[in-house]
Order: sequence, then structure tokens, then C-alpha cells
Amino acid sequence: MAVIKAAASGNWSASGTWTGGVVPSLNDTVYANGFTVALDQAIDLTGSTVDTSGSFIAGQIYMVVSVGTTNFALTANCIAPGTNAGTAVAITSAVGQIFQAVNAGTATTGTARRMGALLNYVNTPITVATGGSFTLAASYNITGAYIQAGSANCLTVSAAASSTLAGCHATGSAFTLSTRAIAFSSSGTLTLDGIVATGGRVAGSTVATGAIAIESTSTTGTIAFTNASTLTGGGVERAYGLNNNSSGSITIASSSLAGGLSNNASAVLNSSTGSISVNSSALVAGGGASSTSNAILNASVGTITLIGCTVNGSSSTGILNSSTGTITVTSSTVTGGSSTSAFGLNNASTGTVTATSTTLTGGSGTTATGLNNASTGTIVSTGDITATNSANGLASASTAASVKVSGSLIGSANGTAAVYAIKFLIDPTPSIAKIRQAKNGSTTYSDFFTADNSLGQAAITDVRFGTVYASGALTGVAYIPSASSVGFGVPVDATTGTATLTAADVRAAIGLTTANLDTQLSDLPTASENADAVWDEATSGHTTSGTYGGRIVRSINSNNELQLTGSHHAAADIHEFQAAVIESVAFATSAVTLFTSAMRTEITPELDEIGEIHAIHGLKSGSALTVTPSSRAAGAISQSITGDGTTTTTVTRT
Repeated sequence: MAVIKAAASGNWSASGTWTGGVVPSLNDTVYANGFTVALDQAIDLTGSTVDTSGSFIAGQIYMVVSVGTTNFALTANCIAPGTNAGTAVAITSAVGQIFQAVNAGTATTGTARRMGALLNYVNTPITVATGGSFTLAASYNITGAYIQAGSANCLTVSAAASSTLAGCHATGSAFTLSTRAIAFSSSGTLTLDGIVATGGRVAGSTVATGAIAIESTSTTGTIAFTNASTLTGGGVERAYGLNNNSSGSITIASSSLAGGLSNNASAVLNSSTGSISVNSSALVAGGGASSTSNAILNASVGTITLIGCTVNGSSSTGILNSSTGTITVTSSTVTGGSSTSAFGLNNASTGTVTATSTTLTGGSGTTATGLNNASTGTIVSTGDITATNSANGLASASTAASVKVSGSLIGSANGTAAVYAIKFLIDPTPSIAKIRQAKNGSTTYSDFFTADNSLGQAAITDVRFGTVYASGALTGVAYIPSASSVGFGVPVDATTGTATLTAADVRAAIGLTTANLDTQLSDLPTASENADAVWDEATSGHTTSGTYGGRIVRSINSNNELQLTGSHHAAADIHEFQAAVIESVAFATSAVTLFTSAMRTEITPELDEIGEIHAIHGLKSGSALTVTPSSRAAGAISQSITGDGTTTTTVTRT
């Protein structure tokens, strides 16, 4: 089925409640038909079926998918939902438009998608009675429903119900005053996930008689708009998208709020003592001729809090604080609009506006001030305030008003001041701020910086250590070496380096006394001289018991030679071995091994010293000699070089 009417008052889930005994489901447009239907289960009316013009179902709510050759603006076939109760209103023949089918339509090529709906107004073509309602007193969810008020409130949420409406539309009445698409009085939380709320089509003379889409009269409950919801004022007076009419709270996150196309057609009205919190959302005024087609109107003593939002005046005022209420704006941007006096935010009475870390910017319209304080209210702004050639960033007309600002004040090129007020205070002292004032009225200006502002000052890391500047607020920390400590020709400070490195400097650093390194190296002992020295030392300086010199056969005559014959025989009379010198058992094993081992053991220190001499002069392959002004190093050997490099140089092993 597609269009279903209630046949009696009762529960949604009961077949006896419905004409034909069929409980509504996906794609169905549902009429209360003068009865009261209690929702006792979660319902999903999401529409997906697409019909072609010529096969539309009378009374069904549709959304245009493709225009084709169909003229959807013909009221004989398609009308704005609910207007069949009075004078039929045509829709625009465009994709996305929502309409109510009067009949099957013309046999053309346009298509439209069925929308599930909850309705309680009269529909003559299908004999639907006006009145009745849908009630939600327990925590059940609704998905994909177009909800529009008729001669009574369409959906009432009461008791302690905490429910979620996802992907729904809520539209104010098209013909009856004082009724609401959704009337909320519950002490629970109503979450509106991705909802589109739009004020109705019938003008009211007061808030009570307005064609309001959603209204809260709860003292403790909460309505929470999430997930890219859209709230829009209607096209007539008092056709608000939302009215918070009690002390309950409203939260709006990641959504869009836009004033309507008429005076007093704000997207959101806070008409009592309740609070409204808006986060990460875009707010724009509507197209009304006066300043009352607002994104938000705070009409009483309630509280409005905005965090991370953008507010634009457009053709009207973005946010209006018309009474003694309080508005707090944090980390947001507030900009005037394109029409005369289209303020970004207007504090019209004795209320209080606090803008923290928020930029206030004038609009393109004449006197379209970012923030206007029209009476004796209190303004506290801590953020940058910027004027345009058409409007101030902030304006306050009364001498009795309290205005405090703290931040950069940026005047426009033609001389329009950032703040236009008979008096205002800069408190607290702004940090890293500036004041800009025009010079020639068109292109040039002068900037005046606070003492801590780095915009016109060098960084402390670029200023010589100990140098005090910026009116005493900054001190340099950069260490600048003297020219004599910097390589010759290298830029330093306001000059260039003068230090040079000569061959004499290098020789002095490594302990050489002449300019010829070859001469120094030639004075080193040769390999033959080293061998002779080792042999002589072994046979003369190491002759005690157990040493190599003490173990070899030595002549006792003055010739000091032991000659061998051609037959390799000793040419001397040897009567016996010297005691404890060379024993016969040694020849029996390996005299050569004994001699070699003993000799190497005895001369190990001397060999080490020779190797170190070889290395420290850079003569050892694979072990480079590294020389600096204060040290020499080769492998594990290191020496320190001290002295003034001119008269005395000392080289010490470390």
C-alpha cells in the first residue's frame, strides 16, 4: 500500500487501528484521519519507490527525482503539502521539491520518490478527515517520516520518552494557526538525527499562533539536533523552525540554521528561560525585510551559547538578542550581511553578549556591523575586530553601555573604524595584537603593535645576546662570534671573518719545528739501525739468568765471535755448555723454537714502542694520523698539544 488512513484510535501495531487492517510500513503516507494513534513500536516509513507522472498516488507525499517533460507546478496535479485544505499552492518544478499528489498526474516523463509521512490534515481527494494526532509516550524511534501539522499538533512526544527521529522532515502547518508538526513536552531526550525542520505557510500574529515546525514546552527535557540537521524559518511571519518555549534545553551540533523569507521568521526562537547550545554549525539570516528574520532570536531571558560556529547577517540579522538574555560566542566568526543594518549579531536591549576568541567583521551592507550594541547592554569581546569600507566590526551607540574589547582592531582602507563607540575599554591588555588605521583613505595604512607582538619585530634568536628591544619586552639570545674567530672572508655580524690557517700553524700544532716534514722523517732510524739496536740490547743489556742474552752461546775471548766451518761445525773448542744457558734437552725438541720464543718475549716492549713511533708519524698503512690544533691521534695513540702556538708548543701523550 502507499496511502493509509487510521480507522480508529489505538496503538500503531494493532491492525484494527487501520483501514483495511494493514499496519503502515515503508513508503506509506499515513493520515491520522481524526483519530489518535499511539506509537507502541519503532516505525520506519522511509520511501524508496519511484513513480512516473501519470501513475502518482493521490494523497501520497513525494519528492521530485527528475523533471523530464512534467510540469510539477500545475496545482491540478501537484500541490505544496497541506495546502489542499485552503488555497492550493504550487511548488517549483525542480528536483528535490516535496509535493502532495492530487491525482495520478499527467502522463509525462517526470519522476518522483514516495515519502513516508505522518499527517493530520484534511485531504478531499481521498476523503480524509482533519484532526487527530500521533502520540509518542515511550521510547520508540521513527525513521524516514515527513511530519506536518494540520488542525492539531501532528506528533506529540510526552512523558519520559527518549526517542530518535532519523532522516525525517518536520514542517509547520500550511493552513491552521497554533499547531505544531512536533510538540515536545517529555522529560527525556528527543534526538533529531539529520532532520529538516521548516516553518509553515500560514502567518501568525504572535508566537503562539505561528506555524511552528517544532516546539518544546518541556521544563527538564532536551531536544538534540545532530548529523547535519537543517532548521529554516518559513515564508510568513512567526513561522519558526523551532521554538524553545520553556526552561528546557536545546542542543544543535554540526547543523545549518537559516532565517526564513519573511519578517519574524527565525529558524530558532528561544522565547522563554531555556538554553540553546549550538556547536560547529553555520547560522545565516534570512531574506526578511526587517532585522527579525534571524538564524536565532533570543526573545527573553534565556541563554544562547555558540562554539565553533559561523554567523552571517545576509539580508537580515544573524543572531538577535532582543531582551535581557545572555549570548556567549566562543571560537567563532560573526560577520555582518549584505543589506543595510544586516548585523551579524545584534544586542538590541540590556542583554549581555560575550564573544571569546571570536572574530567580529563588518559586512558589505551599509552599517552591517559584525556586532551591534543598540542599547545599554554589555559587550565583552576577546578576539580580532575588523571593519569593512561599509561597516564597523563592532558598534555601540549608548554612553551607558559597557563595552570591553581585547584583540587586534583592524580599520578598513577608507578609514572606517574597527570599533565605533562613544566609549569603550581595552581590557584585558591584548597579547600579540595590533591596531590598523588608514592613511590615505584608499590603499595605505599604519599598524601599531603591542610590545609583545612579533609581527613587526625580529625574533629573539636573530638578535645579539643581551640586546633589549621592543620597548623592553624582548631580549636577544643569539651569540655572535668575533671576526677573528671566523674563517677569512666568511660574513659575520656586520663584517667578515679574519681568521687564517697557515702551514706554520699546523706544524706548531703537531710539534714540528721546521718547515720540511721530509727532514723530520729522515731523522728516524732505519730498519737496519733498529735491528742492530735490538740485537745489541738483547746481548748486552739483557744477559741475566733467564733472559735471551743469558741463554745464547757467547764467546769469552776478546774476539766475541763464534765461527762456523764450511761443514757447519763450530771452529772452537767447546768443553761444556754453560750452566743454565743452553741445555741439551732444548736441542732435542726444538732449539729454534726456544730461541724464537724467548727472543720475542724479551723484546716485546721495544717492538711495541717501535710500532707506536711508526704509527704516530703516519707511516703505518691503514692507520691514518689525525692532527688538529690541539691533538694528534693515530689508532690507540693520542697526544695533546698545548701552548700559544708561537713561542712554546708542548706535545704530551695522553
